[in-house]
Amino acid sequence: MNKRIWTYILGISAAFLILILTDFLLVYAEQNHPDSKVHSFGDAVWYMIVTITSVGYGDIVPVTPLGKAIGYFFLFTSLVVLGVLISSMTSNISKMIQENKLGYNGTNFTNHVICIGWNDFSRMVVDEVLQAERKVAIITNNKDEIDLIYKQYSNNDVFVLYADYQDLDLLNKTNPNESSEVFLGFNNDTETLIYVINFKKKYPKPNIVVAINNHKLRDTFHTAGVKHVVAINELASKLVASYVFEPDVANLNIDLLSSAKNDEDFDNQQYVVTESNPFLNKNYDDAFVALKMKYNIVLLGITKHKDGHNQLIVNARADTIIEINDYLIIMVGGKVKRRVEKLFGTKEGKICCKS
Repeated sequence: MNKRIWTYILGISAAFLILILTDFLLVYAEQNHPDSKVHSFGDAVWYMIVTITSVGYGDIVPVTPLGKAIGYFFLFTSLVVLGVLISSMTSNISKMIQENKLGYNGTNFTNHVICIGWNDFSRMVVDEVLQAERKVAIITNNKDEIDLIYKQYSNNDVFVLYADYQDLDLLNKTNPNESSEVFLGFNNDTETLIYVINFKKKYPKPNIVVAINNHKLRDTFHTAGVKHVVAINELASKLVASYVFEPDVANLNIDLLSSAKNDEDFDNQQYVVTESNPFLNKNYDDAFVALKMKYNIVLLGITKHKDGHNQLIVNARADTIIEINDYLIIMVGGKVKRRVEKLFGTKEGKICCKS
């Protein structure tokens, strides 16, 4: 036991001993008085209990000067006990509220996205993820951000944890082994790389997504175990070049990268092939024609899971067979999204922890 626990034990023992001795003294003072109702140690203990607990039945009342003095002692003790209890309850309730606000009670989110690091770029990423109806656990090292985050997003969709990013044990509150992806929103590539190495040692299961500034470090991050690396400067340069030569293509790419917010918007989505998928064991061309003709959905490609790796095939061969656990990549309008989910029997996005 630590020193604090021993202090509590000694304090409680000393208080209990004082009360017992006081009860013996009360019996000594009262037992021989003709009007007294305290004739035994049991009577004294009963009087002490009903007085300290503020019940005050009035069936036993001390009549001697010393007995009354002891009664005053019990009365003031009851005030102290009540004060301590009220203070303790208030403190514990306040602590529970604070711990819940800081995320220390954890979350039961599954198949969610974890965002480590909070800044303007992270906020834009979270906006898109939430638009795709995925839950997000956000980890921030700034207490002032917590209220602002909860003010912007629903508690049902977002969980916030206040933590030192290096405290990987505390990050367990975000249920990382049940998440699908972890996004690192750090500004420094070196800091991000070191964090990836430490994080993968502790939580090897979820896929990690990073946005880096130096595209030359892409292979280094892949070697460190990062599944998806986005080079911000490289992506930006390609978009700028596209706007110079093919502005309509650039606008289309931006539109398709964003989640569909309105019925008129279009969005690229991926759906895992389950047993309930109507195109299971069908060939690619049959699925392409049926989706376009019946649902006005464009099948863009398919992802095959082989030998522990995902292989994206854009505009696959006509005889490519759609198999269980493949992913269908489609372009779909916002107004038919619900219909697509019902058709495929699953929501868009990756299933939890699938490579």
